Amino acid sequence: MKKVLVVDDEEPVLKAVALALRHHGCDVVLAPNGNRCLEEMRKGFAGVVLMDIMMPGLSGWQTIRALARENLLQNVLVCMLTARATPGPESEGMEEFVFDYLPKPFDFPTLIHCVDNAAGFLPS
Repeated sequence: MKKVLVVDDEEPVLKAVALALRHHGCDVVLAPNGNRCLEEMRKGFAGVVLMDIMMPGLSGWQTIRALARENLLQNVLVCMLTARATPGPESEGMEEFVFDYLPKPFDFPTLIHCVDNAAGFLPS
């Protein structure tokens, strides 16, 4: 079963993405912010992380930097959820940690394709 950690500060986005992924047969963990993402990763989460970029507190990029510092990105592929057309300057040096970008708004087939594609590169 594919494991997906969804990190987004917008509750409607969390609920809708979780519903679509669970319907697709994924095991879904939700984190409303970067700090909760760090907590889940410290518990040993392995799988696909869908990371919002713009969040209060820790941004998506700050969260990825923290995960990298703590060496928590093994057996994880990160897909950024972004409303921006292109990554901003804060993404510099983060390329090695990001598998894909999923622009908002996205449709559910695109979401499922992104998760399936990323999960295909992870160990079973």
